[in-house]
Amino acid sequence: MALALVLALVACAAEPAAESGGDTTGTTAAGTGTTAAATTESSGDSGGDDGGDSSSDGGSTGGSGGIGSGGEATLTIGDVVYTFDNYYCASGANETLNDDVPFSSGAFGEVDGVRVQLDASLYDPSGEGRMEGDGVIHSVTLDDIEDFENPSVSWHAESGFFGAVEFTIQYDGSTVFVEATFDDDRTDEIEEVPGTLEATCGD
Repeated sequence: MALALVLALVACAAEPAAESGGDTTGTTAAGTGTTAAATTESSGDSGGDDGGDSSSDGGSTGGSGGIGSGGEATLTIGDVVYTFDNYYCASGANETLNDDVPFSSGAFGEVDGVRVQLDASLYDPSGEGRMEGDGVIHSVTLDDIEDFENPSVSWHAESGFFGAVEFTIQYDGSTVFVEATFDDDRTDEIEEVPGTLEATCGD
């Protein structure tokens, strides 16, 4: 939870307009083992209540000229596909505003009418700004940012805390790719639902 809070604060500090600008109303598309297809519904078999039993207009996430403009992201967890078109990236302490966070990226949108934040970030507690290596933590999360006590969605994937690194955030300067297993933090079980994040950084 402490790591998630740090990364959320970094994302808000680096990209304040993405959340508050009012024109980044991201939507989701729930699929059944497909890409983001309009008006399809989740099968609900991805391990717990994944909040994906909704229809979508295919991902009209608005937002022109704001932070993340031109950026796109598709987050697939199990049978559910979430899409965003305001994906931003910040690299280096000058952009993330935190020496412990060498890379931060994400987007803001809505799931079933509830505002959510997608975040994919690296955390280096040594303060050296490393993008890889022992002790560098890779984190991908999708969280309800309206109701923290009873969130409608809360998917987390984290690697690098203990032992071997299970997955890495692959960033080449303009795109982000992650393949990981996700846990639904709303339950006490460990679901390990397979998922991917494919994103292109915006302005």
